[in-house]
Amino acid sequence: MVDRIEAIEPGAGWALAQADDIAHADAEVGIWDRDIVSGRLTWDRRTAELHGLRLDEFGETMADFYATIHPDDLPGVQEAVDNAIAACGSYLAEYRVVRRDGSQVWIQGLGRIVASSAGEATRVIGLVVDVTWRHAMVDMLQRSILPQSLPRLPGVALVARYLPAARGARVGGDWYDACLLADGAVLLVVGDVAGHGLPAVAAMAELRHATRAYALAGYSPADITTQLSGNLAPEPDGTTATAVVTRLDPATHQLTWSCAGHPPPLMLTGAGPEYLDDVHGPILGAAPTLTYGQTDLSLPPGARLLLYTDGLVERRGVSLTDRLDTLTRAAACHSAGGLGGLADLCDGVLTDVAGPACREDDLCLLAVQVS
Repeated sequence: MVDRIEAIEPGAGWALAQADDIAHADAEVGIWDRDIVSGRLTWDRRTAELHGLRLDEFGETMADFYATIHPDDLPGVQEAVDNAIAACGSYLAEYRVVRRDGSQVWIQGLGRIVASSAGEATRVIGLVVDVTWRHAMVDMLQRSILPQSLPRLPGVALVARYLPAARGARVGGDWYDACLLADGAVLLVVGDVAGHGLPAVAAMAELRHATRAYALAGYSPADITTQLSGNLAPEPDGTTATAVVTRLDPATHQLTWSCAGHPPPLMLTGAGPEYLDDVHGPILGAAPTLTYGQTDLSLPPGARLLLYTDGLVERRGVSLTDRLDTLTRAAACHSAGGLGGLADLCDGVLTDVAGPACREDDLCLLAVQVS
């Protein structure tokens, strides 16, 4: 898309009717032109189609453009546009358009500012393209990587939930896993790769498979986090992640966990809720030579443990302490006995803490109860 912008920018006063031929040489690309001084925003036919309108229905203002964007995505687009104009730079934004039939289309838009000789922004030219297919592919890939079922074993109940972001964020790298080990123990892990989109999902897949492989080979939680951090460190793109890796012995209720820069697990017992806030090392990939630690704990009968990613508790403008307190109250409120009660606990926590429409990140929740 950048090459297309560069091709048409030298004629900043280009006529859209002529540029229309350029756009439709590639039927997926739309071209637009905004005169900042007059406020007029001009679209070609393809741009109007991508936004669910006929060209003669578009009112040629930024307000008309913003009205086509999904409300959850609008603030991010406005911020990107405003920042680009202030810096006389460019922006790249992705957003959803809700069409009249209720279907949603993902649009990627690129805008570049044209400045006057005095250095003031006078117009913006740009391109838009439909990237719905890419979002669908990444979402399908992520869901195919996550476990389709959880292991069944006597004396232990397991429930997992995954929720995508409610706002216009791309698919993230949150993941969880649970698998039986040769000695009868069970591996329980949640993790979160920094970033979004296909790179995050690909890194998440590598981490999940590596974690399971190390666990099946007999590695302890501390050994696993140490190995994962060393594996991530050489990545040229600087990929990092957080994770909590746990090993639970169903017969003895012995829990061993290693936390790599991840939000603390929440334990629920008859004595009340308690965060297992031991941190055994920084985020994975940040310290490749570090040996991570681990902690052992004997879970009392009936104890529950909630492992989760930061999408559950982090909110812009709210302190993490306050959000963890919210999780504690919700978990205590919805705590009840039995497997059905564990599922109810998870659903209640998601309703009260995650909320229906305010999430800016995806999230995983993995819950375990010992009898």
